[in-house]
Amino acid sequence: MMQFSRKCKGLKSLVLLTTIMIFCTRWLGAIYSYSLDYETSRTKAMGGASIGLSNDYQALFSNPAGLGWINDKSYGIIQAEGEVNSDWQKVSNKLNELSSKDTPWDRSKNDQILNEISGKIGRVGFSNLAYYLGAANFGVGFLCQGLTDFEVVNPVTPKIRAFESLDSVLTGSIARPFRKNENLFSADAVGWWGGTMKFLSRRTADEQYFARDFAGLSKSDMRNNEKGGATLDFDAGTMWYLKSPWRSNLGLLVKNILESEIDPVVGKLRREWGLGVSINPLEGPPGRNKKLTLAADYWYDNPDSSVFSRFRFGGEAQVNRWLVLRAGIRGGYLSGGFGADFKTVKLDFSTYSEEIGIRPGDKEDRRYTLGLGVEF
Repeated sequence: MMQFSRKCKGLKSLVLLTTIMIFCTRWLGAIYSYSLDYETSRTKAMGGASIGLSNDYQALFSNPAGLGWINDKSYGIIQAEGEVNSDWQKVSNKLNELSSKDTPWDRSKNDQILNEISGKIGRVGFSNLAYYLGAANFGVGFLCQGLTDFEVVNPVTPKIRAFESLDSVLTGSIARPFRKNENLFSADAVGWWGGTMKFLSRRTADEQYFARDFAGLSKSDMRNNEKGGATLDFDAGTMWYLKSPWRSNLGLLVKNILESEIDPVVGKLRREWGLGVSINPLEGPPGRNKKLTLAADYWYDNPDSSVFSRFRFGGEAQVNRWLVLRAGIRGGYLSGGFGADFKTVKLDFSTYSEEIGIRPGDKEDRRYTLGLGVEF
């Protein structure tokens, strides 16, 4: 019996060790594509906090359980946003001055241009979301978003890195209440769970060019270098409303549960998770507590990111019937903006920053977003 027990223990240890090795080998050998993110101008202005605050169409991407708090039907064909960073104009103008001629003067001129924009990134993007949110706590959406990045790499032998991407995403989300209420933090809590199925089609090109080659490059040449594919994946989330004076919401989200592969070359969608909370701290008449909202998130979206950069804080204040002011902190950088709601037509502006250096505080990339929405 003792020998049999030892053999069982040895077998369990072997199985455990084999499982760990398989997992580590799979993790180390995995190729991941860039994250599938959609953030509205509202979310960007609030430092990226959204998991505990998904009470609009942002719920289709940030927390499907938030659909449980939507009681009225709404739909929009246009929810368009354009984004540009602070260096886009300078970088794009300088790249347009590059020469495709191979003469000593032209080579010297090209080197001078690349030195002037070395260390800078030019970024421009766009997106449009068409969506429908039903009163029965479900929603569907179709998102199209594109991004273009230009930067100078390899200072010793300068090259221009050109990155372009185009995502088309079809989503379907549903939310349902938990049958039993719970007691959280000494307060009665009503909970919802939600799930999202998303179909993603992705086209991307990421190439490096010498200055002379880039100057003679056409759009069709870049498209010839595109890689792409399509995949299906799922998100799941939960949201709890605490019946307390501050009207607190707690949210949990897990994205890309299957870590499905888009394409062997493009890579997989990385599994991500996050925690979020939002509160309405003002007391008084029923409508007054909605005039100020504070929110905070913790996002684990990349194992290489620092703990500090994973925290996001934000808030919004209702100034009057149609104007909302927003502010936040993301990775240590301030964000802000405003929203103007004229019932059918909505205008939003936001500015925020991302860290593109190795460590927090190394290199700030300031971005600006302008949004136009038509909602019924």
